[in-house]
Amino acid sequence: MPAPLRIRMEKFMRNTDKKKENMVLMSMRISAEDKEQIEEKARKTGLSTSEYIRRCALGRKLPCYGDTGLLKEYSVQLGKIGSNLNQIAKHLNGGGDFYSIYYELKEAIRELLDLKFKILPTLEDVACGKKHRRKRNKEGEE
Repeated sequence: MPAPLRIRMEKFMRNTDKKKENMVLMSMRISAEDKEQIEEKARKTGLSTSEYIRRCALGRKLPCYGDTGLLKEYSVQLGKIGSNLNQIAKHLNGGGDFYSIYYELKEAIRELLDLKFKILPTLEDVACGKKHRRKRNKEGEE
């Protein structure tokens, strides 16, 4: 590892250790419903619950992400479609007949296109937040 990089990493590690040394445990009582709402909001921002509460209490900026749960679901679906396409490629590379898998290939392509049009709005929501997208729709800019 180059010397300047090593020095920066060591400095970063010392700063991180100092922050941990200054940490104290703070507990509070809240209702189960409030706890669920806070955890859900923290999940949507991509922060831990503790970091979310700290930022809200101290008036710090929160990341503006949409719900990433849909992206995880779409990622699983893409993996399945990719697996299907790999099987088709293996069949064709092994000298298999194109016409014997024509309908499977057509179905895989259709699934990819369907998923593409589901993913694009979700990516916009995650990148800009749902409020941004709705605002643009109301103004008719889209």
